[in-house]
Amino acid sequence: MKKYTVEMSETAKLDLENIISYLKYDLAGDIIADKYKLLFKQELRRLEVIAGSMPVLDEKLTGHNNIRKVNVRNYIIFYVIDEEKYKALVVRIGHAFMDWKRYLKDE
Repeated sequence: MKKYTVEMSETAKLDLENIISYLKYDLAGDIIADKYKLLFKQELRRLEVIAGSMPVLDEKLTGHNNIRKVNVRNYIIFYVIDEEKYKALVVRIGHAFMDWKRYLKDE
């Protein structure tokens, strides 16, 4: 089984920081924010193994022809893979109810 190296773009790192900050200060507090940090960490670790098995999303939804996703509760980790280098690059992390095409337009 292939094991991918998972990297995060600067934009994805900022997305994650903003999500955790929002959960901590605006929505739910420290306990929930810490729980989500752990959930994201676990899913990113799991991505090392499952990255290539997830389907490519429809280009009509994302505006791109190579974006894949995994869900973390009501959030989505968007990523692309490089099969030659066994690398998964997380490009964005966002809420499940967002406009994906607009959100991913700069990636």
